[in-house]
Amino acid sequence: MSTNGSFTKLAMEDGAQVVGVLPGRKYNLDTETVVNALAQHCASPLVAARNLYLQFLFAWLSGNGDLHAKNISILRDLQGRWNVAPIYDIPCTVLYRDMSIALPIAGRDKGLSRRHWLELADSIDLPQAVASSAIKQALRAASAVDLGTLPFAGSPLTGAERELRIRRSKIEG
Repeated sequence: MSTNGSFTKLAMEDGAQVVGVLPGRKYNLDTETVVNALAQHCASPLVAARNLYLQFLFAWLSGNGDLHAKNISILRDLQGRWNVAPIYDIPCTVLYRDMSIALPIAGRDKGLSRRHWLELADSIDLPQAVASSAIKQALRAASAVDLGTLPFAGSPLTGAERELRIRRSKIEG
C-alpha cells in the first residue's frame, strides 16, 4: 500500500509455474529443482537461493509439511526485478501426524539432519558459510514456535512438540 492508501498489484509466480508443471503436480518435484528454478529468475540468484533455503528450513523446523511448489513464490517489484516472496501458508502439519516435508531434500522427505540440509546447500550452489548462517537463523526463529498456544491437547500436541525438538536437535549438529 502506498502512502496515499492506494494499492499496487505485483506479479507473482510460484514454483510450479516457473518449473512449468501443472498445479496438480505441485508435490512431484524436489526442493533442489524448485529452488534452482526460482532463484535463477531473481535479481540476485545467490540471495534468492539463501532466502528460499531459509524458507524450506524454517518449514521443516516448525513442522510445516506442506511447502509444495505452489506455496513458494517470487514477486516482481515496481522496477521489474524478481525477488523471493515472503513465506506464506505455513501450517504445522505434524499436529496431524504428517512427519514428512512436501518436496524431498537430498532424496528424503523424513528424518532430515544437518547433513541433508548442507547437501541441499551444495546442490543449489549456496556456500557452506551462508548455509550455516541460515541454519542458525532458522533455529532461532523456530525456537519461538509455541505449539502450546494452539487449540490442541494430549498426544497430538505432545507428539508434535517431541517431533520438533528432535528436528531441531538433528539440525543443531
